[in-house]
Amino acid sequence: MSGESEEHALLVSRLADFVKSQHGYGGNLALYLDDQARGRERPQRIGNHLPDIYAEDVPRSFVVIGEAKTQLDLVSPRSRRQIGTFIRHLALYDAAFFYLAVPFLAKPAATTLVRELGCGHEGVKMQILTMDIDF
Repeated sequence: MSGESEEHALLVSRLADFVKSQHGYGGNLALYLDDQARGRERPQRIGNHLPDIYAEDVPRSFVVIGEAKTQLDLVSPRSRRQIGTFIRHLALYDAAFFYLAVPFLAKPAATTLVRELGCGHEGVKMQILTMDIDF
């Protein structure tokens, strides 16, 4: 996440809070953030892409990948490849969740993108999270 905008950093922070609240109830959540500034262990690359968030419980019964995108970044070909790679990876697991955090105005584009890339991967639960960001 080095070199990312403040908007992106805030989206990742709120996404991490959401993942902890949804999946951390058992106290056995392993959560990895692409945030070296906080001294945390980073997620492993999936394909050639580094997710903003990777989580799983221990022992593993589910896997979570979370990605944050600003409005401009969301429509890039790189983001399309990245999100597609993450969804295909999650399809390998019985219980898998993909969360995409975007600013409110980016929700229509995010919904279309996730619908297109998730087609054929019905086992992956996908959710768009909109976050109002005030600077």
